[in-house]
Amino acid sequence: MQINEVLKQIGVDGKKAEIYLACLELGGATGYLIAKKSGIKRPTAYDIINHLMREGLVYKNIKGSVTHYFPTDPQILVNKTREKVRKIENVLPVLQNLYNSPKVKPFIRYFEGRDGIQEMYEDSLRSLKKGDEILAYVGEGVIDNLLDYADDYVKRRVEKGIVLRGIYKALPGIMDYMKNNQQQLRVVRILNEKDFPVSNETNIYKNKVAIASYGQEMFGMIIESAEIAKSQKAVFELAWRGGEGLQLN
Repeated sequence: MQINEVLKQIGVDGKKAEIYLACLELGGATGYLIAKKSGIKRPTAYDIINHLMREGLVYKNIKGSVTHYFPTDPQILVNKTREKVRKIENVLPVLQNLYNSPKVKPFIRYFEGRDGIQEMYEDSLRSLKKGDEILAYVGEGVIDNLLDYADDYVKRRVEKGIVLRGIYKALPGIMDYMKNNQQQLRVVRILNEKDFPVSNETNIYKNKVAIASYGQEMFGMIIESAEIAKSQKAVFELAWRGGEGLQLN
């Protein structure tokens, strides 16, 4: 990744980045030389230098009647970023309480493509803690389309102690996939296609229902609603009990 792109991501972009890099390369210089090095007009350059000074990225040293500007150690960028993270972490519980507060209307998020569906699955890891459970209906899809990601997801789910209880369609290779059920905190019912004609995957957890479709267009959605999740959990429990006598050995 280019230096300018990295600086942009932490708020040092455009002309600001050009002035900062010029100051670093010169190791300290007058405003005139920094402006010349960066190719930015002097009035604008001085405004940006003053802004960088307020952020602690540049300091000045006056020798006689001449002012020189010097860059501070770039480590300060790391320190400032860490400080921002600490501030966010301090208010994160409040933000999460607001995010997870009961909502009158269902909140629906859509996800498109492979990356989108992966992000949809990540929500369950963020939302759940040790001992929590995911209820899942699984047809075609995740094993064939997201195998590498699925392996990594399962590993991280197990590390967090999240259990998956699922009803799976009997597909080629499914029994091999289930060999590590105990180690992977997975309890399953496997049904044949006649009894379980499901072609997508549905995960139910907390107050959310996540649905992934792996047809011609890969997409997913998360429906966040306590009432809908409660109803879907009840339907799942009925399907789970009904599937006990139908499961394959």
